[in-house]
Amino acid sequence: MSKPIPAEGIPRLPPEKRVARFAALYRRSVNPAQRAWLQARSAGLGLHFSEDELTVLAALDTPARVQEFLDTQLSYNNDHATVDQEETAMPPRRVLQTGMAHCFEGAMFAYAVHYLHNRGPLLVLLEASQDADHNLVVCRDVRTGLYGSNAQSRYPGLRGRPASYETVKALAESYYPFYYSDRTLDPKDLTLIGYSDGFDLTAKFGVDWMASEEPLWDIYYTYVDDTRLFHNFFDDPGTPHYYPSIRALKENWVRLDAQGRPYVSPDDLPSRARELWGAFWKEWSPEAGPKPRGKAHDIEMEFMRLTGTTPIDLDDNAFDFQFYLAAGYRLERLLTARQA
Repeated sequence: MSKPIPAEGIPRLPPEKRVARFAALYRRSVNPAQRAWLQARSAGLGLHFSEDELTVLAALDTPARVQEFLDTQLSYNNDHATVDQEETAMPPRRVLQTGMAHCFEGAMFAYAVHYLHNRGPLLVLLEASQDADHNLVVCRDVRTGLYGSNAQSRYPGLRGRPASYETVKALAESYYPFYYSDRTLDPKDLTLIGYSDGFDLTAKFGVDWMASEEPLWDIYYTYVDDTRLFHNFFDDPGTPHYYPSIRALKENWVRLDAQGRPYVSPDDLPSRARELWGAFWKEWSPEAGPKPRGKAHDIEMEFMRLTGTTPIDLDDNAFDFQFYLAAGYRLERLLTARQA
């Protein structure tokens, strides 16, 4: 996992000085030929890095070294530490300048490094229910054909994996026993339910973001749309599914009211799911505890079998879309594929 933030906080350094410190750690170990190749490749892509940045990027020439950097050099950027704390979507350059990254930022950094080293990375999103999802950067070892990952996390079980898995599914499943609820913090409350197909970020967003200093909100908010498909670990019907919030939009389970605010529209749910929606909220409320138990849980599971989501997740989806809209995006942007 990422290194802990000291009790006194992270020492404040000018951006160029922090990058220089990272470069000093790796300068002696960098292969000059590899560095020259990386510099030429970056220039060929129209990406320009400082000498110190190139030193760090050139040194991280294997997935293991990328993971070591995430684990030992970066502190976890907990931008949700307080309600009023500003959220971030830092690009790789800002990760180096601050020495911090959260899950998404660490994934963007790892993806950029692997892409620059021509390792053909893919972004895979682990899908959880009533919990935060998790970003993996997946690479395939060209010698063995096996898959491994890099990931940034506060939790040791959710960091990267060496290339020892025959399929992306097997790699994703390796996270299941360690993925417990952020709401209950009970290791028995496992929340991982699926994983996405691999995303080629450069096909949609190009490469300029890799050397940018601007926040990556465009990627953060829009890399999952209705062209991205997900797979269940359990109760798999044999066909992939849309990400739950995307399906909610496509099915009109989430709509906008007259003031442009997102809300759940129970009337658009399948008839049985509509009944279960009402029954669930009569049976459970947050005051009853962070996780539905007993009858509420049974209702929740039947609702999920019908819709692919839970009442709590659907309600959270509608809530989260307000931030998407506040950032200036339109919901239609997520519905790019032809309606089925």
